[in-house]
Amino acid sequence: MQDALLDDGDRGQVRVYSVVFEPGARTYWHSHAAGQTLLIASGRGMVQNRDGDRRIVGAGDVVWAPPGEVHWHGAAPDSFLSHTAVSLGLTSWHEEVGEEQYRSAFEGQ
Repeated sequence: MQDALLDDGDRGQVRVYSVVFEPGARTYWHSHAAGQTLLIASGRGMVQNRDGDRRIVGAGDVVWAPPGEVHWHGAAPDSFLSHTAVSLGLTSWHEEVGEEQYRSAFEGQ
């Protein structure tokens, strides 16, 4: 579930959304032309980029995805995740994060 806090529409320069992921839910792979900041409010989740860098996130964490970095983020299999996403520039959406890919990101975490 997501609620727009600020969305400048077709211009696509700044979008701020409050997002809640149910356990196991995640975005598709995507990137932002000018970057994205995630402000984690509650729960536990993961942020991973195409290079395989991954980070377990929880309340109080702040994550920066640089311009053009392809990444995904979402809730852990056993936790909700709530965050505010500040997306800069246009968002480019890519393929789905498959179940096996998602599960392997949490192995050993």
